[in-house]
Amino acid sequence: MEKLKCPHCGHLNLPSAVFCFECGQNLHDFAVAPGIKPNFHSLIETESDHPDSPPPRSLEKVNATRNDRENADLYNAMLTCLRCAAINLPEAAQCATCGAALIVADEVYGLKITGSARSSVGQARNNNEDTVGLWARDGTIVALVADGMGGAAAGEEASRLAKETIQSDFTGAVHGSEGLKELSDAELADKMRFAVDHANRVLLERIEEDRTLRGMGTTVTLAVVRGDRLIIVHVGDSRAYMIAGEHGWISQITDDHSFVEALLASGHITSAQAARHPMRSVLYRALGQTEAMGGADFYARDVRAGDRVILASDGLMRHVTDEEIARVAMLHEDPAEIAQTLIDMTNQRGAEDNVSVVALVISAEEDTLVPLEKLVPIPGEQEPDHATHDDAHKTGEIINPTLRQMHNPGSSTPDSPDNS
Repeated sequence: MEKLKCPHCGHLNLPSAVFCFECGQNLHDFAVAPGIKPNFHSLIETESDHPDSPPPRSLEKVNATRNDRENADLYNAMLTCLRCAAINLPEAAQCATCGAALIVADEVYGLKITGSARSSVGQARNNNEDTVGLWARDGTIVALVADGMGGAAAGEEASRLAKETIQSDFTGAVHGSEGLKELSDAELADKMRFAVDHANRVLLERIEEDRTLRGMGTTVTLAVVRGDRLIIVHVGDSRAYMIAGEHGWISQITDDHSFVEALLASGHITSAQAARHPMRSVLYRALGQTEAMGGADFYARDVRAGDRVILASDGLMRHVTDEEIARVAMLHEDPAEIAQTLIDMTNQRGAEDNVSVVALVISAEEDTLVPLEKLVPIPGEQEPDHATHDDAHKTGEIINPTLRQMHNPGSSTPDSPDNS
């Protein structure tokens, strides 16, 4: 699998990436990629055309972030802008780099979603095979928990690749980051499933490149909250919970893809037996196993002011009960306090595995005015040609040769004759 080497920091990115995963450098003079409802943009030839374009992070910041992620006992993921891939504080209303609106109230439902994503190595492991992610654009939140497996280096590689793939498929206007609110639930679920399937293919290709990584895999629990809707796509035994703000009741949204969960669901064992079963961590579905992994499960829920959503790796559930998760979630309004308290409880009880928590809090906002965006130009992105955009929606035709090539890799190159 060919990768795009960042000219700024040297990181090897996936071919679909628009911005470097590590430093945010734009990887193309222009970038065009398929999406469910693609936006067609005029092309900017060089970055020098727009001297005010967001600069990539310095190499010092890149290295510091990488070291924090790989070596820290506790990793606190920042908020990534879906427009330009810049890193911001988790509560940022606007991107400090490109000016895009991030954590803002929805104008229709008056709901604002805030989040915190944290991961701890635990008390028994020397390395962290989990990864977490948090992204935003115009009040829409994308959150991820991935729990890698297959040994220290392999597990870290698997969860990292899953996160990078999902970020590459969601980040940038050409990947649909500007239109997430306009997609139907089914279209959004398709987009999320595509990203998860893409991550599975990336893992399988990586295993083919390096046979020492055989057995590498990862869970993925990917959530998008926008307006009053929560959409989740899920593979593995990480979990998503909903805590109803009205009465504090907790419900497990996702089903574990584990052999023990299957035995429990069929009535062969009890909950008490499942909790101590020697095969409780053995999965029958995860990314990196087979090309036909069985597909990702899809869940949709309504959300209301006061509700909480918790995503967590199985390291949390080994030590903290569902009732305790609900109690902590309702005790705090700040998602950072929720995530940190749950991780602290797990570590105090021995934390036999890595533990990761993403906490999302849905709150009512009287002021639903989105901040006036003063967007900094980004190379490869201008105002769309609306006539071309409308024609493409009517005909479904992929009119741009670069887009056609990326959508159909086996087709002729953009410079060669079109034989279709």
